[in-house]
Amino acid sequence: MTSDPMNTRSTLVDRAHADKRLAALMRQAPIEFARAVYGINDHAGGRTDTMAAREVARAQRQGMPLTEERAEQRARAYLPTVGQEHCPRCWVVYGQKTPLRFREADEERPESAACHACGAEYATSLD
Repeated sequence: MTSDPMNTRSTLVDRAHADKRLAALMRQAPIEFARAVYGINDHAGGRTDTMAAREVARAQRQGMPLTEERAEQRARAYLPTVGQEHCPRCWVVYGQKTPLRFREADEERPESAACHACGAEYATSLD
């Protein structure tokens, strides 16, 4: 069995792109944790009109009360894999692995990933 250099190079380039995409998403989990904490504090303080507080209220309505400890556990456990990238916000707040939809980069915007469930959108490349 011979190795095809063209396929090997393509695989390496694709793998490098996938690794950068995963790294960008993993950087979002701590941000979503901080957002969840703001939402918990806003909700507890009666400021229910903030977006973060509305997420906390929605989680409670769905029967998944959000605590700071649980959000921190999920943020630390966020580990997307190639081909199964999931939303950091849905994971941290709701404990759900909602698949992300990717939009390729163009002249005006970098590549991004969007979640159909919560509406979050993340830049996944700096190109």
